[in-house]
Amino acid sequence: MLKRQINLFIKLFLVLLLILLFWFILSQGEAESVDTFVEKPIKTEIALIEHTSTPKPTPTPKPTPVLTPTSKPAESEENKYLDKIKQWEEEHSYATKVWEFLRREGFSQEITCAIIGNMMIETSGGSLDLNPTIYSLDREYYGLCQWSKEYYPEAHGFSFERQLTFLLETITWEINTFGKNYKEGFKYKDFLAMTDTAEAALAFAKSYERCRPASYEIRQEAALKAYEYFDLERP
Repeated sequence: MLKRQINLFIKLFLVLLLILLFWFILSQGEAESVDTFVEKPIKTEIALIEHTSTPKPTPTPKPTPVLTPTSKPAESEENKYLDKIKQWEEEHSYATKVWEFLRREGFSQEITCAIIGNMMIETSGGSLDLNPTIYSLDREYYGLCQWSKEYYPEAHGFSFERQLTFLLETITWEINTFGKNYKEGFKYKDFLAMTDTAEAALAFAKSYERCRPASYEIRQEAALKAYEYFDLERP
């Protein structure tokens, strides 16, 4: 009887052990299936995020600039001016240099040509071929403006370039002092404001050169000749 009970107890124990083992195996399988179920959506979501992320903007290519020839009117005008000066210097070197000098110093075209017109009569018989080192027959007068040995002895023997600066040094005082020979109350500032070349040549003759009246008309004609020749303004 006792032996039968022991055998029955052993059988029950074994059955219970099998049941526990079976339960354990089932529980492990369910845990793995749950992990797999949870992991797949996460991976899928990550993959979706990677595939649906905002793409980097493609840089817009810059348009190729269309090169068009650029005209340079200022440069061409300057070249035209320089070519003209070269031509003038070849034809009438000293007159051209006087013109350039006075224009650089701020004298108008009219005043510049009025002065040159007087120099043409003083040194070259009315032509543009100025002679800056010429003396009068009695050697009392010298240079572009035939400066008097009595009043301006220091000017005698001056180089061409020095004569130009000497003209600038003396012109204001001379015209302010002797402008009355042309018109009462006439001053240097009035001379600079003149716009008539022939009339400016007459004013210069009377107030700076103080020459004989017989040459007034040919000085005006020479000034107009210079004005027609130097017909190009600097750009």
